[in-house]
Amino acid sequence: MDREQLKVNRSERNRKVAEELKYISQGSVYQNMLRASYHNMRRRELSGTPALPAKDSLLRAIESVRKHNPGFQPAYDKEFFQT
Repeated sequence: MDREQLKVNRSERNRKVAEELKYISQGSVYQNMLRASYHNMRRRELSGTPALPAKDSLLRAIESVRKHNPGFQPAYDKEFFQT
């Protein structure tokens, strides 16, 4: 794959992740940690598995935040993420 195609794919991934983040609320430190974790995890996972459902990345990001705050209750659009 040439360099230009990589830029296009990266741009598409960034656009997709930015769109999905609209469905995860901003808020507390831990809620914002969820958003950051989702952003990083989702971009990385999409580069390897483009068809991976958003739900899978979200659940892993929630797990990651719960390592720091076991009682964390995330705020996100359950219908969008199909949870």
